[in-house]
Amino acid sequence: MSVRARLGLVVIWVASLVAVAAFATAQARPMTKLPSPIILSGTDVGFRIEGRIGNTPAGTLVIRVNGEWIVPKEADGPAVRASSSR
Repeated sequence: MSVRARLGLVVIWVASLVAVAAFATAQARPMTKLPSPIILSGTDVGFRIEGRIGNTPAGTLVIRVNGEWIVPKEADGPAVRASSSR
């Protein structure tokens, strides 16, 4: 392969990287934050809306523990069934 052909391939490759980066940047929308979060809730489970991405609410799943809303953490290790047939 000649030097000219390799240079042409490099130019096309760099142009494709720039095109993909421009496309990815256009897809990412920033979140518009609310002045104070809103919690939509049942008795012990809720969704804290922290802002909007376009027209879609964005936030976090929360649970109520001792009257305080907290963000749950995932358990480490294997999942255990609540009821067992043993």
